[in-house]
This record gives sequence, structure tokens and C-alpha cells, in this order.
Amino acid sequence: MNNLTKLISVSLILLIAILPNKLNADVKNFGRSYTSYTLPANALEIEFWQTGRIDKGIGSYFRWQPRVEIEYGLTDRLTTSFYLNFNEVRSYDNQIQNKPLSLSTSSIEFRYRFSNPNEYFVDPALYFELSYGGDKIEYEPKILLSKRFDNFISVININSEFERNIATNEKESSFELTMGIAYEVTKNISLGLEFRNHRNYLETFKQEENQASFIGPTFSFHSDRFYFVINLLTQLGGSPSTKDNFEFSSHEKYELRTILGIEL
Repeated sequence: MNNLTKLISVSLILLIAILPNKLNADVKNFGRSYTSYTLPANALEIEFWQTGRIDKGIGSYFRWQPRVEIEYGLTDRLTTSFYLNFNEVRSYDNQIQNKPLSLSTSSIEFRYRFSNPNEYFVDPALYFELSYGGDKIEYEPKILLSKRFDNFISVININSEFERNIATNEKESSFELTMGIAYEVTKNISLGLEFRNHRNYLETFKQEENQASFIGPTFSFHSDRFYFVINLLTQLGGSPSTKDNFEFSSHEKYELRTILGIEL
């Protein structure tokens, strides 16, 4: 266990030990999609994200992307977040280069909810994220759509991402569609299914380089003190195919994500 992992683990234990008895949370039911619901004004949370991207079709491959996020409710409808994004690649018996765990980017995010829940046919919100990584800058706008009915909650996110290399001014872009539906089995537990399609482009949507689709289950648990989400996606296929109809140049066969949210 490296020093960063030890620090995160110790911090997590200490935070749980001092938790208050009630969670204000913008509780997450999904691992891949944001709902349109925001934190109450002045509520403060910390989230620990772990994303693993596994299997490139040859040898052994694992990409680990931890993230630590502080989220704050500016108003009942406007939530902001600041987070640190890390990246590590462990790769053997292939041509993919290993990368040690390091800070890749830092980000600031804003989410604005347009209406009260169930005021319209769907609950809409907008999302904007700005990330900086030393040699690159990224912009990520999203449209968030949610709908609750009985014990079900459904969600659709329409995402675009634009990346620019500061030194060379080279540009890349991507488009992502995520969808999910979850059933609240009890007041604390929900089970769901999520879908993701991700596409990479040269420059600003000039030419599609590759694309892949994924599907998989999501489990969410939330109590008065914290919430926890785990999601596993399996690639259905992609293009251009690199092996067995899968796209492995920019995507992996499996993606595993966990999110732990705690009120401060």
C-alpha cells in the first residue's frame, strides 16, 4: 500500500468517526450519471471516487483513477465542487506504458437545478466542469435529466468534453451519453442498470476516432451517515474493432467505479 492510499484510508476512518447523525446528501443512485438534484444551501460533503479500467485484450492492464471531491451547496439550486483527480497505469506483457500514481488534474464544477422535483415532466439541470492539468485544460458541459416515479428513478446525461494542449494548441473532443434506471428496494438500498456510449473525436468533433458502448449493474446504499455506490460496466463492443469486436485503443473491456459520500 503506497503512502497516498494510506493517507486516504486514515482520513476516511477519521471522517466516519466524527460524522453527524443526519445526511443532507444529494444522494447518488448511479455510478455513471448525475441526477439533476443538488445539495441544500450550505450543505458540505466529501466524496471518495475509485475508478478502475480493466483489460485491453492483451496481457494484463489496469488503470486506476482515484478522485477526492469536496461538494458545497451555494444555494438550494446551485452546487459547486472542487476535486483532485489521480491516475495510475499498471500494464504487463503488452506495449502499454506503466505510469506511477500521480495527480493528473484539478477541477471545479457547477451544477444548477432549474426546477423543483416533479415540477415538470422531467427534472432538468446543467453541469459545467473546468479542469487544469499543467499542460492541458479541459471543459465539460452536460445536460442532466432525471425523473422519479413510484420507487423508480431514471436519468439521462448528455456530455461533451473539450481538451486543449496549452503548449501546442492541439485539440481533442469527446461525446458521451449515459442512461440509468434504479429501483429503490428499501429506503436505504437501490438496484439499477446503467448504459454508457463514449466517442472520441479529432479536434472539435471534426472526425470520429473511436467509440464503445457499455452496460452493467449498479448498487447504492445510503444511511443517515453516508452513501455508497458501486457500478460495473462491461463493453458491449465498439469501433474500429481491435479484437473480437471490442475497441481497445481508447477503451477497456471492464470499468468498475465506487463512490463513498460523507457529510461534513
